[in-house]
Amino acid sequence: MIPEISVETITPLDPAKIDLLELPYEDGQLLDHLARILLAILIAERPYQILEIGTLVGTTALRMAHALPSAIIHTVDLPISFVPNEHFTDPHLFNRRQVGRLFPGRAEFLRIRQHLADTKFWDFYVGNPAPTFFFIDGSHSYEYVKNDSEKCYQLCNGQGVFLWHDVDDLHPGIYGFLEEWRALGRDVRRIANTNLGYYHGLNRATRS
Repeated sequence: MIPEISVETITPLDPAKIDLLELPYEDGQLLDHLARILLAILIAERPYQILEIGTLVGTTALRMAHALPSAIIHTVDLPISFVPNEHFTDPHLFNRRQVGRLFPGRAEFLRIRQHLADTKFWDFYVGNPAPTFFFIDGSHSYEYVKNDSEKCYQLCNGQGVFLWHDVDDLHPGIYGFLEEWRALGRDVRRIANTNLGYYHGLNRATRS
């Protein structure tokens, strides 16, 4: 079991008071109360570069850019040419996806860098300084979650903040990988009353 950590332990900001950019709900995106938690952590950390795995229509990237006007948000999703493989998940989202559909015409898009790549083969280098805040919500298979998380960890030399979506019984691949990180001494937690996983490479409570 992955132990829990309260939001109050992570950030001094009250998620309920976070200004959430209003956007239409799209299947697969973070629910609003989870988005507020992510943004409360993001604002408290104030990273300069952010990397999101899994763009979908762009809701979370836009909300992060809106909440932190000083940050650059990199977001990556599969290219149109991607051919599903044995580790592919969420075909209901992939088959009707419109990656970054919400971006055009938004002022926040000026600080969003959109990448199209299969992260299994992507080197994750997006320039210097490297991102220090990671939101991992791409493929939910063990193989891809491991690939995406380990590459992010290498990118920041372990000195970053990680959040994972869908840490629950419906996604055993995510659970399995995060338990491996815990076995390595990386104190991954699940944020209480959510399906968000959390790890802080500099926080004494979650330092590897």
